[in-house]
Amino acid sequence: LFVCRVAGNVATDEEIGSLEFGTLVLGSKVILVLGHERCGAVDATIKGAAVPGRIGSILEAIRPAALETENVKENRLETTTKANVKLQVDRLKKSSVLSKLIDEKKLKIVGGYYDLDTGKVSVIPETV
Repeated sequence: LFVCRVAGNVATDEEIGSLEFGTLVLGSKVILVLGHERCGAVDATIKGAAVPGRIGSILEAIRPAALETENVKENRLETTTKANVKLQVDRLKKSSVLSKLIDEKKLKIVGGYYDLDTGKVSVIPETV
């Protein structure tokens, strides 16, 4: 198990490099981008929160998902969290290292959603 944790599950260059190492060098076979219920980073992005320091770079990485869901009326936080997972999965799949491993059937990248209340993880179908 090779784990990278970052607020908002954003795929920064450093995170992607770490995952490239974990898969290419260490042999991890699956990358799971796991969003979760009541994600504070996604919520702050939706609300356009003013944040100090480099926290804003996390919100900027999530912003495309928030823009995609701006017309959602019910469960926007959950919908945006799942949209962000899809966004980050797509970003990972653009890595030349990861995409080559996927093409060689040595790697799968999938997205999931963790329900904090039930403890259940569900796969986001559009990411498989």
